[in-house]
Amino acid sequence: MSEIKLDESISSVSRLLMTILWPSFLMAIISVGILFSMVDPETLLIHGESIELSDEVIYTIGFFIFWFLGALASGLTALLMCKSK
Repeated sequence: MSEIKLDESISSVSRLLMTILWPSFLMAIISVGILFSMVDPETLLIHGESIELSDEVIYTIGFFIFWFLGALASGLTALLMCKSK
């Protein structure tokens, strides 16, 4: 009996994580595509100084920032949905 309950809880947790992470992953792809189609990574400045990283590293950092922000928004939505039940 406890194994069935454990499997159900793992399934619900993995379903919740996929509900949060998959849409935020897709939006991160779209957001990075839109951002870097308009902004050249070589022209970015931090505190008035150019960034000494390759374009691929800047794309990757931007992707993870957008993915984190999307996951944060999706997680907050999931939290609010769970509290209302």
